[in-house]
Amino acid sequence: MRRLAILLVLLVPASASASDGALLAAKERYLPAAQSAYANTPDGAQARYDAGRDLVEAVLAAGPVSPGRRALRADLLLRGRVQVARAEALDRDDGFRSAASLSPLPGNGAGVGPRRPDAGLARRLAAAAATVDGAVGVWVHELGSGRYAGYQAETPFAAGSTVKLGALVAGLRASPRPERGRWWYDVRQIGFWSSNLAANRISDELGYGAVGDGLRRLGMTSSTYPGPYRATTAWRPPGAHSRVTTARDLGRALYRLHAGAHGDSRALRLLGFSRRQAIVALRVLASAQPVGDNAGLLRPWLRDASFAEKNGWLSDTRTTATIVYDGGRATIVVVEVFRPGITYAEAKRLGGYVLAAAGLR
Repeated sequence: MRRLAILLVLLVPASASASDGALLAAKERYLPAAQSAYANTPDGAQARYDAGRDLVEAVLAAGPVSPGRRALRADLLLRGRVQVARAEALDRDDGFRSAASLSPLPGNGAGVGPRRPDAGLARRLAAAAATVDGAVGVWVHELGSGRYAGYQAETPFAAGSTVKLGALVAGLRASPRPERGRWWYDVRQIGFWSSNLAANRISDELGYGAVGDGLRRLGMTSSTYPGPYRATTAWRPPGAHSRVTTARDLGRALYRLHAGAHGDSRALRLLGFSRRQAIVALRVLASAQPVGDNAGLLRPWLRDASFAEKNGWLSDTRTTATIVYDGGRATIVVVEVFRPGITYAEAKRLGGYVLAAAGLR
């Protein structure tokens, strides 16, 4: 026992010394960028965010330090987080929170894939789509029964932020324990408030190949993530946008994430996830903050339901891809609408009609 005690005494200072060295190395490498001045432009905000995030992650990776270095550690973390917060203030509306906790895992079973086409539901969805002036894509899939229908579900629409699901998957796959990984903060911001900064950091550092692989693993075979999209004045979706998706792609993605989180082995194999990774992915999507446009097209009509969702909005396109959890029932509902000048109020009304057609309202 005495030898063990002596050994522990010798090891603890050595470990602290190694962490102190890593902390000083992080300071030397990453603090200068985190102290730099950046313009309040898209490029400046991204550079500020990346510098702050790099400093924070390097300090955290250094591990526990000796008492004499704790003040330095706290100061470096603060400096990095201040830069991140300043960049995020330029990237989002007021009301969002970066430090929010995750929602509990929604749902109570994996459900089944789309296996029962419902012609009556398809007719009702077409009638709902006809209520709005614009192009519409819809997908509805009831997970308990496998009942499904769509309207223009394979038509490409501008994806907006919805294909950030590929970045989310890439970030989660980078670590077997995502909550301890380098990308955990970024993944959560994609889910919380659809952070452009976080998605760009993941795609830039892990590579667009990893994001594209994430889309394929989700089953989003018609979706693209080529980079920034362009504004459009065309009337035919997706207009001049090069970043596109379909209602069917988004429905497949949500089903795989839900099924994987609830233990479906095939879904986990397709995603390349452990169940732990799938669970945190679904919890992140269930933690989307309903602020402004991120409230989506369905949530305002269903006050007592729970949701796991990804929204996207542009000047000409509104998209909500969500799993509605209500009364023990889980239903995937995807609504896309395109028209130059389309308003949130118009798109939201369409969402209400789709919910009614699906028997959810």
